Amino acid sequence: MNQAPLFRDPTQPVASRVEDLLARMTLAEKVGQMLQLNGQVEPVRLVREMQPGSLLHILNDELSLAMDAAAQTRLGIPLLVGEDGIHGHSFHAGATIFPTQLALSCSWNVETIEACARVTALEMATTGAHWTFSPVLCLSRDLRWGRTGETFGEDPFLVGEFGAAMIRGYQGAGLDDAQGVLACAKHFAGYSETQGGRDASEADISRRKLRSYFLPPFERAARAGCMTFMTGYQAIDGLPSTANHWLLTQVLKEEWGFQGILVTDWDNVGRLHWEQRIVPSAKEAAVVAVRCGNDLIMATPERARRGGAPHPGAEASHGSV
Repeated sequence: MNQAPLFRDPTQPVASRVEDLLARMTLAEKVGQMLQLNGQVEPVRLVREMQPGSLLHILNDELSLAMDAAAQTRLGIPLLVGEDGIHGHSFHAGATIFPTQLALSCSWNVETIEACARVTALEMATTGAHWTFSPVLCLSRDLRWGRTGETFGEDPFLVGEFGAAMIRGYQGAGLDDAQGVLACAKHFAGYSETQGGRDASEADISRRKLRSYFLPPFERAARAGCMTFMTGYQAIDGLPSTANHWLLTQVLKEEWGFQGILVTDWDNVGRLHWEQRIVPSAKEAAVVAVRCGNDLIMATPERARRGGAPHPGAEASHGSV
């Protein structure tokens, strides 16, 4: 009888299981695990061909088919499933929809905010999601910015406190909580301060200003145990957030000790090439993103291929998350 590999033995220490699994993986399988792909577009084919570590925007029966496909791959690594549950399980019919973060902040009640997040987590977990892309910890200081309603407002302290409450509600007792989901602090950092309120453009912020206003809510989230962070779309001094080694590695991971998952926003890696144009190809974009500290690449399937520039419309876009 063939003995099951160590990584499949739940009685073994997690660190030993991870080490055993990594030793068995090919380069292509490792690259696949760093991909989060759009589950709305042929998810079973994506799983079979690219073996992604994660899918987003897929739930219930469609998710079951994708999970079955993942179980049939060489190593059978299960999928990590993300969804936008930003004020309730927002994209699922019949779910409880709560007020936006801006409306919730008007309650000035951290217990209420935590309770709303807890209900959201329970409803998300029931449909197969493991991860919500929430809370938004951007400061809203320019009402021309179209995502103001997603924020907790303009005060760094209150944004941090309300965000920490939401994180507690989502994550519950942690990874062992079957009724909890991973929280995601976004968009790291300064995304809301773009000039003229134009979304996903240039933010004119000094490091001193970042430290004083925009980073404290994220540091609060990291200290509160938030298990994932998401980068923003904007650039600062011409450097996109996804390519900012100082911000992602030196501040988040080294200074604050963050050990969770850092995920890009939708096609942020592709945008380094086709929109922000700081690299000549998708290949270089992927290299820059990984070296700067990103762990999971959202909705850039070209990340797994040699050459071939990504372009708008390569996937059916769900838009900014």
